[in-house]
Amino acid sequence: MALAISTARAPRRNTRPVVSTPPERHLTVVPPATKATISFVATAIFGMFVLIAVVIGFQAFIAQQQLRLDHISKEVRLARIYTDELRQQKMMLIAPDRLRTEAAMQGMTQGLGSRFAEIPEDVVAQVFVATGQMDDEIARPQQTAVSNPLAALATLQAPGVAP
Repeated sequence: MALAISTARAPRRNTRPVVSTPPERHLTVVPPATKATISFVATAIFGMFVLIAVVIGFQAFIAQQQLRLDHISKEVRLARIYTDELRQQKMMLIAPDRLRTEAAMQGMTQGLGSRFAEIPEDVVAQVFVATGQMDDEIARPQQTAVSNPLAALATLQAPGVAP
């Protein structure tokens, strides 16, 4: 198969460059910026800077308070855990089975019964006087035994008588 190519050249046109006219421009003169405009723009930029600085400072303060709150919450949680551990140890120490074993190791035995003894009132009064826990009015009663059941106590407080 053969390929046929034309060797004849197409005539070239001589084209002259076309001179184009630029479009008509409508230019206006812009007045220079005034001092009021410049100060307004500078004040606005400074105001934005101050506002951003305040917002950043406030966020830092909030973050600091949050860290402090987290630290305190952690301490409270650890204190509660420690308190629970102490309660558990206390319950283990006062458990009846443990107390019974400790008492047996120290040679204690279980009591067979209990009996109560009545303490006379004059002995109670002497103990109160000796320890200083009695009121002044009761410590210095009237001398008549009829009006005051602690009249015998007054004779014990006489000088030279030791309780």
